[in-house]
This record gives sequence, structure tokens and C-alpha cells, in this order.
Amino acid sequence: MKYKRIYIEITNQCNLTCDFCAKSHRPKRFMSVVEFKMICDQIRFFTDYIYLHVQGEPLLHPDLKEILEIANQNKLQVQLVTNGTMLHEKIDSLINSPAIRQVSISLQSMQTIGYLEDSNNRARLLNQLTQLAESGKIVQIRLWNFSEQVFTNGLNNCLSFFNIEMDDLFIEKKRYLTNTKNVYFSLDKKFQWPSDPVSSSRVGTCYGTRTMLGILSDGTLVPCCLDHDGAIALGNVFSSPFSELIDSSRLKIMYDGFNNRKLIESFCQHCEFRSRFD
Repeated sequence: MKYKRIYIEITNQCNLTCDFCAKSHRPKRFMSVVEFKMICDQIRFFTDYIYLHVQGEPLLHPDLKEILEIANQNKLQVQLVTNGTMLHEKIDSLINSPAIRQVSISLQSMQTIGYLEDSNNRARLLNQLTQLAESGKIVQIRLWNFSEQVFTNGLNNCLSFFNIEMDDLFIEKKRYLTNTKNVYFSLDKKFQWPSDPVSSSRVGTCYGTRTMLGILSDGTLVPCCLDHDGAIALGNVFSSPFSELIDSSRLKIMYDGFNNRKLIESFCQHCEFRSRFD
């Protein structure tokens, strides 16, 4: 089976504590280069795309350059998700890595700490986004938890840089192309993490196990990128072959359930995000 993407959390440590991000109870750790290589050696037969994301800030990883090189050696295209505050430290590695396909920047994170209100920070960020785009990388500027209340002067200045007015943005569009090649905005509504359940249902479906999987920094295999604490632990890739883990009965039962619009796991039954696939 071929997955559209596999999330690999190279670290669950972050330099920010944004209020919209789920709180993890796992010990903080960095995935080693050896561990990352072990994963890539196995999953390269099952996907072409890896996302360096679940939780944590990937640009914090001291061996990011080596990690990207290993991904390239395994012909895996990388989509990296960052809060953007450390972009200036790793911009050269991202531009020069043939493995990097897309860099997603969370303006929501920067908004939380007032990063964009500093004109020097803002100018540096916009310059870096332009450099990435000009180098051929896709730049996704994320504006999630979308509402009019999030629009400060700093954010509006960023939009103006790409000739976008606030009134141009509609949640229904989801993806808003800019006047700059390779740069677009990704918009979305606020949602509750499954760890903070607001509803429960046994009916529904999801992309988890069907088109995506996630691997946490400690090697735990999970069905999707929202299972940030390993509530549905499907084994560990550091101790068992990936090919065996995806053949487990628990994963297959989940997979069949999603295909028949049945939510098998309690975690999925309390996940609000799955309602988007109704």
C-alpha cells in the first residue's frame, strides 16, 4: 500500500507555547540521525512524501541538514511545517536541500507572540519567504483559527506585501493564491483537538490509516497527525519493522471502519476534525 504522506516528528520540542496547540505529556526528545535513517530506509517503499511535523519545531533540530540529506538519498520529498521564528537560522539549508518541496509557515504562531509587529522581524520574514519561493520551493503561509480578530497591523502588512486585502480572504476558499509565484495562503477554521473532546460519534470517516500515518519522535506509530500523544499506539518503528506494523489487526480494523463510516477508536469518536469529511 502507498500512503500519500507520512508524518515524521523529528522533535516534539518547541520554542513557543501557543495557546491553540495541543499540550503534549510526552518527554521532550530529538529523533537521532540514526533513528531517522532507520525510518526512511523502511518507509521509502510506502510513500513519496514525508511531513516533518506532528508537534515541535523542526528547525530546532541540530542535525536538520543531515536529516534532509537522508530524505533526499531515499528519494523522499519533504514538506516542513514551522512557526517561522527560526527561519533565518536554517534558510540556507532549506533553500539548498533538493528534498524540500514545501515549507509551511504558521502566521498564527507569530501572531501569538507579537512577532509580526516588529518591522525588522516582518521584513526579514518576507525576504526569506521570497527567497524560498524564488528557489523553487512552495511556500504555504498558514492562517488557521481564522477570524477577523486575528488581523493586527503586522499581519495586514504581510498580506499587503502579497497584494491581498483582508476582505479578499474567505474560509471557503481554503487556498488563496498570491501574486508571487509559489506562494499561497492556507486558511482554516479553529477546531478542537481530540484530547479536548466536545462531541462524540461512532459514525464518520478519516484519512488516517488510509492515506496517512504518523511517527512520533520516540518511534511510536500513530494513525494521523492529530494523535500527538500516541493515544492509538500502533507499535514502535524502532523495535518492529514498519511493514509489520501496518499489517497489524488494530490498524486494519480502523482502516475497514473508516471505509464503512464507522469510528472504531474512542479517540476518533471524540475527534471534531473528522466531521470535515462528512
